[in-house]
Amino acid sequence: MATTAISSNALALNTRSGDLVALGTVADTPADGWVITPGTKVRALLLVFEADGTGDTVTITAGDNPPSLLANAGALSVVLAASDVRAIIIETARFMQSDGTIVATCVDAGTRCYAYKLPAGIAGGSGVS
Repeated sequence: MATTAISSNALALNTRSGDLVALGTVADTPADGWVITPGTKVRALLLVFEADGTGDTVTITAGDNPPSLLANAGALSVVLAASDVRAIIIETARFMQSDGTIVATCVDAGTRCYAYKLPAGIAGGSGVS
């Protein structure tokens, strides 16, 4: 697979984030998408998808069981209109692959993905940087 590896960026309460524009990544091969390695103690990720002028559908792949105890809930699709930006908080227990990654794929080559680890106490965030 020609997945595009992206880093999940840690967010902190009451602290300005890094430059959001610089953190987004376009998938090299949309059908293979992005691979995100959140870490073992991260329970939730904030994923942001930004479509170009043509729109897109992003699919977050269901995890492997084990380690994904909620894999039977299946994949999740996010539909983006042209020039749309959408965010979704996902629970890693549903989407974690056996190699410790989360995979999202898309149809259009112009969509960007941003991944953020949430602070402790926010939607199950771990506080792990």
